[in-house]
Amino acid sequence: MKGVLCLIILLIIYIPITYFIIKKGKKKVVKIILIALALLFSPIISLIIWFNIPYYYLAPFEGKVIDTDTRQPIEGAAVLAVYYKTVYAIAGSNSYPVDAQETLTDKNGEFKIPEITKWSWGQKGYPEGHIVIFKPGYGVFPDHRGTIAVGVDSGWWPPPGKYTVYELPKLKTREERKDNLIFSRPDIPYKKMRNFINLINEEYSTLGLPGISIPKKER
Repeated sequence: MKGVLCLIILLIIYIPITYFIIKKGKKKVVKIILIALALLFSPIISLIIWFNIPYYYLAPFEGKVIDTDTRQPIEGAAVLAVYYKTVYAIAGSNSYPVDAQETLTDKNGEFKIPEITKWSWGQKGYPEGHIVIFKPGYGVFPDHRGTIAVGVDSGWWPPPGKYTVYELPKLKTREERKDNLIFSRPDIPYKKMRNFINLINEEYSTLGLPGISIPKKER
């Protein structure tokens, strides 16, 4: 907003000066001054426009998901990247989801969530991305204590853009699988995490439990 105000001020100064010179009829002077003003203000105006473009950036994630015990790749695991924006106030800070991307691991257990710059008037900036990995019968990353992001310190989220190997433990009992269930979903449209929700509901069905409901308007 401050950048837009600066741009308006520059135009307020620029236009009257140009008009005054043209009115005096000094064409050669007009040409020289216009070129000088253009050289002076173009970089400034470009920077103002750049820093006020309505866009936000979704960070990339890539890596591989493997079985903790067998070290074999896990195919078909849902990898969901949820992007959160944090609002700071005197009373503290509050984070809320603004977007998401998802994908499934391939036969090698690998996945790649792309880097995206999105134009948006409603959101702007660099929301923080966190990933969740789910495969029926395996511990969900990062909530299950047996899951590991190799090379990432415990308690920290894997950094965007870095190829990371994720280890998921195989769950052996029905109780383990029940305790591993995700009971709610981020406040993100279903179409943004269709595979993720479908796999969760598949696990619910296997355990004979009702799944996460999807509003009809989102199906």
